[in-house]
This record gives sequence, C-alpha cells and structure tokens, in this order.
Amino acid sequence: MNKNSFGEAKSGALREALGVPYLRQLPLEGLAAGAAALEYGAMKYADRNWEKGLPWQQMIDSLKRHIDDFERRKDFDDGPSGSGLPHVCMIMAGALMLSSSVIRGIGEDDRMPETDDQAFGAKECAKWINEQLKRAEDFTDNKEENFTQS
Repeated sequence: MNKNSFGEAKSGALREALGVPYLRQLPLEGLAAGAAALEYGAMKYADRNWEKGLPWQQMIDSLKRHIDDFERRKDFDDGPSGSGLPHVCMIMAGALMLSSSVIRGIGEDDRMPETDDQAFGAKECAKWINEQLKRAEDFTDNKEENFTQS
C-alpha cells in the first residue's frame, strides 16, 4: 500500500481512511431500545435466533403491528402474548432484524407479489384521497349554493 493513501491525524499517526461512515451518527437511545428487545428475544428463544432466518413478511407484519399500536398511544407491548417492553423497543429490533436480513440475504423473501404499474403507492393514495375530498367539498358547496338560491 502507498503511504499517501492513508489519512494523517494531527498527532502524525496514519490511518487508512476509506470513507466509511462513522457509527457516531447512531443515536444510542435508539440502539439501546433495539438491544433491549433483542436481549428479550435471546432470553425467550436463543442468542441471535433471528439470524437462522425468519420470513421477511412476518417481520414486516410485526413492525406494522407495533407501529400501529404505538401510533394509537399504546406505549407498551402488554397484550396476551406481549413482551411488556415499550413498542419503540420492538419497532427498533424489528427494523434491525429486517434490514440485516435483507442486506445479508438471510430468511425467506416472502413479501407480497410485486404490484402492477396501475396499483397506487402511498403517495398516489394520498393524492387520490385529497382529490376525493376536494370533489366532496365542491359538491357540498354547490349544494349549499343551489339551496340558498332557491
């Protein structure tokens, strides 16, 4: 290796700098939340059990359930088969497991089939909803206008 390819610290120490992002960007609280749920899973099943490979759709569905509960102001996973942990812990662990599974190619990619070009995505759905609400508003305004003119 060429010495010129190394970065030099203020102290003069050399280090190969490959443009790798620093992990200091990761919020420790978020990692701690994920770690708590992963540790719970290790106690319940086995250390790093998820690395044996889980169906991706199962992880997606779990994420959606925890996000939905959290969005509805239910802070803890305290249902009949719940962990008792905060939903944010379960969300973070689910996101870590899913993203790692996808990147590593482990588990089963059993996501729903790809939709055709005519199927709406979230942004198209939002636009369609707004168009319908505008239509309803115009209809209501015209009805009121016709009523007051009578």
